[in-house]
Amino acid sequence: MSKPKFNKFEVPQKLLDKLYELTGGPNCYKGFIIVYSTEEGQPIIYTKTDTQITEYGLLRALEEFLTENKEETFDLSEEDT
Repeated sequence: MSKPKFNKFEVPQKLLDKLYELTGGPNCYKGFIIVYSTEEGQPIIYTKTDTQITEYGLLRALEEFLTENKEETFDLSEEDT
């Protein structure tokens, strides 16, 4: 059986722009980092911030999240493999 062919998914730019606007008001620390995986397992990362300070803060928060969660083990059941 052949694998179904899908168009490559890309988050629409309008959606990213709207998300950015929702992260804060004028003269605020606005920004986001989005990470998701394609069907092939390739990571896709989108980022948009208003200042380097906001970018740094988001990166630090992401580092802390990854550090806290990297030691967690995942119990893969037979259904997942």
